[in-house]
Amino acid sequence: MSFSFEWPRFSEQFHADAIDMLNSALNKGPKPPVIADRIEVVELEMGTQPPELEIRDIGDMTMDQFRGIFRMTYAGDAHLVLKTKVQANPLNHKQPDIHLMSGSRGMLAAKQALVVPMLLRLSHFRLSSYVVLVVSKQKGITLVFKTDPLQNVDINSTFDSIAVIQSFIQREIEGQLRQMFREDLPGIIHRLSQQWVKAKVEAPYL
Repeated sequence: MSFSFEWPRFSEQFHADAIDMLNSALNKGPKPPVIADRIEVVELEMGTQPPELEIRDIGDMTMDQFRGIFRMTYAGDAHLVLKTKVQANPLNHKQPDIHLMSGSRGMLAAKQALVVPMLLRLSHFRLSSYVVLVVSKQKGITLVFKTDPLQNVDINSTFDSIAVIQSFIQREIEGQLRQMFREDLPGIIHRLSQQWVKAKVEAPYL
């Protein structure tokens, strides 16, 4: 059994609140040594395609609260753009013959710390996980992932022309995302939904 729901165009206030919470989550705790500055969300687009929920179990359903276990999948068009600064020297993987200029021997990967700005675009998210979903009119939305949801994400950066750096960044960012889905995203969803409950008038969408 499954059901579908409409995916709205979310309001500017929703985006502002979500960006603030994502910034806090992305900068919580130690970062990989390659990251030399704060990670900031500069663009958040929720996309036009909703996730799909397949009902596996209904534990509680009243006029004020709903609780169930679902299989959630997502293959939509949401994307996220981040900016930060990175140290160029850890990216050479101890291979002094890697050149920052493709095919050129005039510019080697720096042995000293070289801090450079970087933009990251995360898109083509593919998610799949069992989730526990509780929707309460008084307490908001609680969502817990029972398994690691991240199946795939495309990561493009200002270093895409250098394959070894691109693959390194892909691994590091995927690791950060997996941790965020498990530890931070449920809290972000819950806090955002609590704001909608308290407001009671302003919906999170346009």
